[in-house]
Amino acid sequence: MGTCQHGSISGISKPFVVQLNYLGPNNRYGGWGRDALAGADQDVHWVAPLSTDARTMNTLRTYSTYSDLVIYKTSLDRSFPSGNYGQGGGMIMFNKTMYFNCYSSGNLCRYNLQTNKVELAVNLPNAASSNRFSYSSSAYQDIDMAGDEEGLWAIYSTVANSGNIVISKIDPISLAVKQTWTTGQYKPAVTNAFMVCGVLYATRAISTKQEEIFYMYDTKTEKEGYFSIPLEKPKDNVQSLSYDPNNHKLYMYNDGFLVNYALTFKSPL
Repeated sequence: MGTCQHGSISGISKPFVVQLNYLGPNNRYGGWGRDALAGADQDVHWVAPLSTDARTMNTLRTYSTYSDLVIYKTSLDRSFPSGNYGQGGGMIMFNKTMYFNCYSSGNLCRYNLQTNKVELAVNLPNAASSNRFSYSSSAYQDIDMAGDEEGLWAIYSTVANSGNIVISKIDPISLAVKQTWTTGQYKPAVTNAFMVCGVLYATRAISTKQEEIFYMYDTKTEKEGYFSIPLEKPKDNVQSLSYDPNNHKLYMYNDGFLVNYALTFKSPL
């Protein structure tokens, strides 16, 4: 695992519902998953429900094993200090560190799990914020952090790119932008997005029970394309999607429920 010796996504499994988030059905927005650094400790699982305002990220829970997650056991809860809140469901764990959109800003935040502090907040140049170009089914996710086999990414939009998706490779230490790509896909028409091997994949709703992965942009070739891979969902709305390169699974926060899927890929060319 953690390699890119395969082609693009060819299919996706049925949804596997793990549980309702630990705060209950009123916390319909948020994110969850595992450490998205290739080779990272895969026992640890994180869950970050947003407050009932569907915007504020001020709590985070980690579990030391999957079994603990399933039965709500042996967890470590963290409450973010005032001024260190995040916003939207675009958070990600990468190398034992949480990355997210700082509250009410266009900044990226790097949060240390050991010290319970935001160690760094850096402006993402030209990024639209404050719900200007969020996804269609989740507010305030203007900046969506993602991890894959190739590193840490930010998925967002700019006014200059007419609200279409912009992808930036992010340095995990300095939060500096290493390289940026502009796409032709309007972000508010997308329900969510994720990265796999440097390729952006975007989803859209077909009905209350089905999404489809319908768009891709390859940062290596700078080519984009449209296709259709149906994706079942237990509940109506997709609030976040996170990919784990270690097991090739996709983690969905679905109206408060924690759901995952196994991805399959085409053979390498």
